[in-house]
Amino acid sequence: MKTKSSDTDGLMASLEKFTGGKISDSVLELPEVFGKGYLKNLDLGPRMNMMVQQYVLKKDITIKKNNTKNGKDLITFSFRNLLQPEEQSLATRLLPSVQVSSGDLDFEVFTPAGKMMNTIIITVHLDLLKDLLNNKEENKLLQKIISGDQPYLYDQLVSPDIQALAAKLFAASPPEQLNDFYFKMKGQEMIYFFLIELLKRQSVNDYPLNVTDVKAMYAIRDRLMVDLSVQPKLSELVLMANMSESKMKRMFKQIFGNSIYHYYQTLRMNEASYLIREDGITVSEAGYRLGFSNLSHFTRLFEKHMGIKPKKYSTLVKL
Repeated sequence: MKTKSSDTDGLMASLEKFTGGKISDSVLELPEVFGKGYLKNLDLGPRMNMMVQQYVLKKDITIKKNNTKNGKDLITFSFRNLLQPEEQSLATRLLPSVQVSSGDLDFEVFTPAGKMMNTIIITVHLDLLKDLLNNKEENKLLQKIISGDQPYLYDQLVSPDIQALAAKLFAASPPEQLNDFYFKMKGQEMIYFFLIELLKRQSVNDYPLNVTDVKAMYAIRDRLMVDLSVQPKLSELVLMANMSESKMKRMFKQIFGNSIYHYYQTLRMNEASYLIREDGITVSEAGYRLGFSNLSHFTRLFEKHMGIKPKKYSTLVKL
């Protein structure tokens, strides 16, 4: 199923019509025939809006984000899959990530049936972000975001700081008189933590994006997650992307901030930490499940990505 939207108000109205639900006090409760859960819209002033979503769908849905007339002046931060159930593998979990995009970029967001969606979407006017950054534009990526000169999309894995803040936000029940103040403050804090991660990226040239290229890059990312014990071959990914190898590598790094290989290794180390922390398996078993025959290599890679040796990590999480 597909629906279209140009902004958060448009998304709420489209989903109200599409699902047959009713919006009450800026909250859309999904009817039982369509799924279970809610979408809550928070108008936080003329330059900021937040939508909090927690729901499970009974049918797949694809939402197409269309560019808007004032799209160049809007920035959308989509914090997706923030709270994850305890499942066994990354292939069955939804990847927690943050997606920032300009309002003048077309792209599609696919939501699968049967998965709990925990998403926070924050839309800000670029003048607000300029004010928050005190009009400093030394960093090339920040220049890109606040200039409004060209459509962009960047996707970043969620940091522990963002996940911890999101958990508090979903559970929050501030006094009515301070409700907008609380969510505006927390929304800005989430953007701050995202920008910390974005600033770690190396400066790269940005190339024009279109919806076909964006879909191809997300298909490649999803392919990397299918089986983290086996590294996909570049030749197979090139066929999936239907573009040259050089363009595929360039576009992937532009959106996800890393090469395909290093992004794949990051996913492996994140999964290793999850297996050790949540499943309580040994370090050697975690390495084996993720395709490492050399435990020393696994240890070195884990320490490089996580900042701590896996055996010490295992000891700490058991305390």
